[in-house]
Amino acid sequence: MIGLKRLKDIREDYDITQEQMANILGVKRSAYSLWELGISVIPLPNLCDFANYFHYSLDYILGLTNNRKHTSSKTELSLKVLGENMKSIRKKEKLSQQEMAKILDVTQACVVRYEKGLICISISNLYKFCKKFSISFQKICGKEE
Repeated sequence: MIGLKRLKDIREDYDITQEQMANILGVKRSAYSLWELGISVIPLPNLCDFANYFHYSLDYILGLTNNRKHTSSKTELSLKVLGENMKSIRKKEKLSQQEMAKILDVTQACVVRYEKGLICISISNLYKFCKKFSISFQKICGKEE
């Protein structure tokens, strides 16, 4: 399960209201509130913007590490880089796209689109991928060497 409790903790540590945070991320306060409550999952681009704003690692925000700061200056999320990284790991593990689809509980066509950078993978599926292959969110998203 994805731990997004840190969204609220980080925001409150900086004395930022939900309304202010929503404005920073370019979303409605109600959408942001649902992310903090765990009712809906924050989309990956918004999570990256949140991490960039506070200069925290994606792994810290998701509760995968206690190391808050990221050391890379890369801030942009590239779906192409993310897809290439996923494909590289899949091939290294000698898995077919069909086998990866079963792991992620998506269609093979979906895996193809992820790997080509045509669509953004959900945080829950990327979390599952990172846990399965013991890789950092920062690294898979191309934000770390």
